[in-house]
Amino acid sequence: MLIITGTGRSGTETYARMFSGYHEFRVGYILDKYFLKSEPHGEPFDTLGKRIEVIMDLHQGIDKETFVDASNLYIHFIDALDVLNPFVRFILGVRNGKDFVRSAFSRRWHERETYGMVPPRDDLYFERWKYMTPLQRNAWIWVYRNRKALDNLSKVPASRRLVVRLEDIGDPGALLRLQSFSGIALKESVSRIRYNANAELNLPPKEAWTNEMNVEFGEIAGEMMEYFGYR
Repeated sequence: MLIITGTGRSGTETYARMFSGYHEFRVGYILDKYFLKSEPHGEPFDTLGKRIEVIMDLHQGIDKETFVDASNLYIHFIDALDVLNPFVRFILGVRNGKDFVRSAFSRRWHERETYGMVPPRDDLYFERWKYMTPLQRNAWIWVYRNRKALDNLSKVPASRRLVVRLEDIGDPGALLRLQSFSGIALKESVSRIRYNANAELNLPPKEAWTNEMNVEFGEIAGEMMEYFGYR
């Protein structure tokens, strides 16, 4: 089993096509049943048992050996997947936070009031949220989701986890790492295509951001950007 996950807006469809796998397998069912009806600032998956329940529900009828799926929802269930299948491999696909913010902005993620889109009550930004700009909110979403994924992946043996930047997957070295890690022959031509890309964005390219925009973003996401090697 190979699971590709990330923040969303980070290339999951591209990875799914590269590995000839699913993209967001039964995601609508899981969102409606477990996410959209949850209290936005709460934690609906606060025990391992609950997380295992969701994955067992999601993966009914799959072949555990050959199943490949790319979905950002898996950041919440990495430990459950690991318990249910101790051979599962994980790829965390990351993307430059500023490009994520532009893409999320165009989809108005900063206006959504659902679990995973707003801070939990114990989060530093919970009290600040209503005063934050759209850029700041989307920067928070990028950091929050990456941090959750990294924290959960840290419990998985290093041999079964890989972090890959979307900007690097056209590089032969990165493709070789992906193929060696997964044991799956890749469709390399797919790596040069960006699926589900937005034709129009409401924020300028990151190279044209004002100093104020860079400061707003950097105060929230600067540390995570450095961690992933973005300058």
